[in-house]
Amino acid sequence: YIRIFEGVLPVLDTVLHAILDFVGAHSALLTVLILIALGVGMVLCLTVQKRRFTVREIAVMGMLAALNIVLAEVCKITIIPNALVLSFGFLPIAVCGMLFGVAPTVTVAVVADILGALLFSSGSFYFGYTLTAFLVGLFYALFLHKKDLSLARCALCQLLVSIVCYALLNSIWALNWVTKTAAAEYIGTRLIMQPILYPVYLLFLLLLRKYRKPLEGALRK
Repeated sequence: YIRIFEGVLPVLDTVLHAILDFVGAHSALLTVLILIALGVGMVLCLTVQKRRFTVREIAVMGMLAALNIVLAEVCKITIIPNALVLSFGFLPIAVCGMLFGVAPTVTVAVVADILGALLFSSGSFYFGYTLTAFLVGLFYALFLHKKDLSLARCALCQLLVSIVCYALLNSIWALNWVTKTAAAEYIGTRLIMQPILYPVYLLFLLLLRKYRKPLEGALRK
């Protein structure tokens, strides 16, 4: 495994240098594109799912947003600094996706990300991470809301979240804070750690399955 990583490292270094050059030359354009993608995505999600939510449901969404902030920013476990961080902030978003669907979940994810950054960020806030939060909420809602929560469905859902959101997008956003010299090693380490975190996240996602029906019943009371 380590030999494969060492063989891929030079190629990864070349690709990352090209990405860094592009980000450096078009950082303003990239930010605008991210904001447009976020805006369009939010409008589409809110348009597709039109239904009124009860006061109890809205209160639960607020609690899930607050819980996401606490679990993501306060209760995270740093195993390897900047490389391997075990965070359970995804759990409230997954629960929201199971219970409420696309529009509420992406809203909760985006609002929680922005509030968490405002409260706990040390100057590293970037809208790219908000786009990641939006996609995480979107994936969980599309795969888990009113669906048969089979092992295969949950595994595919978490695989998309881990690869697209955590490994790919978050690694690209992280390039804003690393030098060209350290880019390949830094991102390479992040990519190698995702297979370690994936089964942990999947295990917790599978444990959530048995709580969906009791939670849905509690919301209907």
